Amino acid sequence: MNKTVDLDLTTRTGLAEAWGLSPHAHFEPLGNGLINRTLLVTDDGRKRVLQCLNTHVFRDPARVMRNCHAVTAHLGRKRAAGHYDYAVLELVPTLAGDPAAVLAGDTWWRMYDHVPDTVTFDVAETPDLVHEASRGFGAFAAALADVDVRTIGDVIPRFHDPVRRFEAFRRALVADRAERASECTDTCAAALSFDDVLSHWHLLQRQGLPARITHNDCKLNNLLFDHGGRATCVVDLDTVMSGTLLFDFGDMARSMLSPVPEDSTDLGRVRVRHEYFAALARGYLDGCGAMLTQLERDNLVFAARLVTGVIGLRFLTDHLDGDHYFRVTHAGHNLERARNQFTLYAALTAEAENLQALVPR
Repeated sequence: MNKTVDLDLTTRTGLAEAWGLSPHAHFEPLGNGLINRTLLVTDDGRKRVLQCLNTHVFRDPARVMRNCHAVTAHLGRKRAAGHYDYAVLELVPTLAGDPAAVLAGDTWWRMYDHVPDTVTFDVAETPDLVHEASRGFGAFAAALADVDVRTIGDVIPRFHDPVRRFEAFRRALVADRAERASECTDTCAAALSFDDVLSHWHLLQRQGLPARITHNDCKLNNLLFDHGGRATCVVDLDTVMSGTLLFDFGDMARSMLSPVPEDSTDLGRVRVRHEYFAALARGYLDGCGAMLTQLERDNLVFAARLVTGVIGLRFLTDHLDGDHYFRVTHAGHNLERARNQFTLYAALTAEAENLQALVPR
């Protein structure tokens, strides 16, 4: 059972004034996100989701909220027209009609309607679940294909850009602000080998890799499922912005192909499950329809390697900098995550040719 969250009086009063919550409103932690703080609020029998935006990560929260409003409104219209078969997150405006409430300390809070009778997964336990998840994320991307790019701002410029992430890692390694580099020399060596993928990334840019509106955080637990295992709703829309579908596919691959979570220290169990990759590729192509170009299809395994390496770089960079970005539960947590991701990266690299053969043609 979730524990009750005791909010400070100033925050509780501000939330009550913003959304008309009663003195009896009950708050519980929800999910295990690494960035924003998420709560389930129950008031007079009605459940809703509250989130406090991490403004250290999202430096322009107003832009984040504009993006979320534009995306949910577009998906709502698609669903109403029968062109999108999934539930859509519904932003609940404040009593003043604003998409978010700015409380004391410049904290940004927003509220969504709670999607009932749903579950999330941190680890994919069956290929069928992987197929269903990737089909859901593919349909999400397809539904946004006709969004006017000018209406969606970049909340974190060059978010998944491998060049930017590699350069940030190298700067963190040289600076060694937290004096941790000496304890993770093997992991840093693995990270430096990521330089090998950058030449292919530059080649894809020259070949015209399409830019699209993408989710940019397609982890398995950013999708809600019903109790029958059917994907019902894509969540966590803060990073929806311009990108490439390779980023979305790669993030799904890194979070679904291994039988253990991204912070597991049992590195001997980190591996690529081929039947899961086949289900992932098939589901994503089903969801996207005819949207993917041949260049994108031919680089789905590269996408898995690319994003797994990028996330490994980000975990390791945060570890070297002193754990300022990702939420950690214990000392060395980000290093454990990085070691996990680079183990998976090595497995994807070793099996790349066999995996690409599993992509439907």
